[in-house]
Amino acid sequence: MTTISWQPKLIVASLLLALTYLWLQSANPELERRNRLQTTLRIIELHDAELMRDILMARAGLLSNYDALTKAGQELLRLSQSLRTDLEPVGGEAEKRLGALADKLSATIQERLAMIEYFKSDNALLRNSLMSFNEMGKSLGTKAKPNYTPPLENLWRMMLAFLETPEPTLARDIQLELDRLSGLGPRSDDDKILIAHGRLIIEVLPKVDTLLREILDQSIIVRVDDLQQALRHYSDAVEQQAQAYRLSLYLVAVVLLAYLLYQFAMLRASTLSLRRAHANLQQAEAWLRESEAQLRAITDSAHEAIVSADVAGNIVSWNHGAKLMFGYSSEQALGQPFQQLLVNPQPTADPTIAMQESTGLRQNRARFPVELSLSSWSRGAERYITAIIRDISSRKHLEEVARQQELQLIQANKMKALGTLVAGVAHEINNPNQLISLNSGLLAAIWSDALDILEDHYQTTGEFSLGGLPYTEMRGTAGVLIHDIKDGAKRIERIVAELKNYARPQHSGVSVAISVNAVVERAVRLLSHLISQKTRRFKTDFSAALPLINADPQQLEQVVVNLLINALEALSDPENAVSVATRLLDNGDSVCVEVRDEGIGIVAEHIEQLCDPFFTTKQANGGTGLGLAIVASLVRAHGGRLKFISSVGQDTCAQAIFPATAIQADETDYAQ
Repeated sequence: MTTISWQPKLIVASLLLALTYLWLQSANPELERRNRLQTTLRIIELHDAELMRDILMARAGLLSNYDALTKAGQELLRLSQSLRTDLEPVGGEAEKRLGALADKLSATIQERLAMIEYFKSDNALLRNSLMSFNEMGKSLGTKAKPNYTPPLENLWRMMLAFLETPEPTLARDIQLELDRLSGLGPRSDDDKILIAHGRLIIEVLPKVDTLLREILDQSIIVRVDDLQQALRHYSDAVEQQAQAYRLSLYLVAVVLLAYLLYQFAMLRASTLSLRRAHANLQQAEAWLRESEAQLRAITDSAHEAIVSADVAGNIVSWNHGAKLMFGYSSEQALGQPFQQLLVNPQPTADPTIAMQESTGLRQNRARFPVELSLSSWSRGAERYITAIIRDISSRKHLEEVARQQELQLIQANKMKALGTLVAGVAHEINNPNQLISLNSGLLAAIWSDALDILEDHYQTTGEFSLGGLPYTEMRGTAGVLIHDIKDGAKRIERIVAELKNYARPQHSGVSVAISVNAVVERAVRLLSHLISQKTRRFKTDFSAALPLINADPQQLEQVVVNLLINALEALSDPENAVSVATRLLDNGDSVCVEVRDEGIGIVAEHIEQLCDPFFTTKQANGGTGLGLAIVASLVRAHGGRLKFISSVGQDTCAQAIFPATAIQADETDYAQ
């Protein structure tokens, strides 16, 4: 069937190619070239006549300069080269003969131009000598010279006769006369010049006449006539060949017309069959449109986005669900790249994957999670991919809520385990701590009793050592050391209690009116060793006459200690500073303890999580995430608030703010 359908096309194409070839061959393209060549030959004849005229005028002395000769010669040379170019490339014998005749014409022109150059040179020399001889002859007739002699007048008459009739005998007579005059006695300079010009005239004049005759004999017209005759014969032969091609063209056109009429008859018969097939197709098209309308109604009613794209990735189908999901209308979406709907589209969609998750991109550039279901299909030779896209934002939100709840359960279990662990650790710590507390009291009593004895010994014997230190120094220090041991044991006991209380409901402790400055000084004194290790730039700034606050002294001290430890651990260099300050806020209604460090800073997203239990950025260094959680709990228990101000690479400021009482501070009690 395919072979039969191609046969008419092949036959018509072959006939058209034959018609084109015959038309091109019958157009006689040589006609234009023949006319151009004949025009060139006529111009050559014209320029040759002008050249001969100018040569004769130059010989007669009527041409003032040789510019016309040079211009005419150059034009003849250019025209001869143009002829040779038009006749190239040569093919048949006739064209080769034309080329040979053109070469002969060009050679004849070049020979003539060469002889003209010789003629111009000799003629110029002759004209110059004749002019000089003539001027000196006129001078002989008008001036009387002392050395004038009749023989010069005789030479002048002979030269005039020679110029009119340059016969060889007369030339010999002039030569003899010149020789005789040269052999006489001394001559004037004018006579010598006259004799020299006379010799030159009788020598050059015959040569100039000979060159003139040769130039006139070198006929260009004969070469032009030969070339014109050969060109006519060649054109006649080409015209006869064109006539034969025209006849063939007519015959092929008749064959093509007959074949087209035959095909028209066949086409008419096929048209009737096509009309019947067209009626059937219209019926099928109506059914197809009805099916497409049903499919469109189904897709438009779907909540999912149903999008189809061709192999180039351009959208060809867009339902109402896609419009609601992405925000593009059908006019905006059709023809656009499918990949603009996804944040990180894959290079090629893989329809073999039944379901895959990705991130969608709405028209307002908002991102949302989607689930893609891909399938491929084809229509004729064209292939397409259809994607059913579901917005899974709600599902992802529920999954995140479930994950957070799971984390909260894990955290609750962790807190329960921490309570059990703290209870056991507290028991193990309290036993040795009670021993330390008991012994510190006993040591205080022993030191009090021994102090009187040691003082008497000092008064009797003078200075002595206790533990490697002078007695006078130990007398005031030992009591303080024993007192610090006792206070430290009490502090350990309170910290253990706080850890136990953190894992179970809190109970109100004992609150008294205390001075914030005294508590801060106590905390600084307890951390003096750590402060000296971490920084060389530590300073305090206590505001005078602060009001008292109602607080548990030990818990407040624990708050300050934890804030100072965090600030010291944030330093990257001992030259970085740490400062602690107290001041009034809120028009005197609040007392603030501010700890500031020049450490590494805190990123913005971590500031809100600093007080969450078990959140730590120092896990690699042993951080547990409980320090600030306990601090926050203690501050809230005292009706205060905890505030952090920081950014990465800048200072960090931690503020513990407590409500003030109306009583002024008496800082002596707690400070001691």
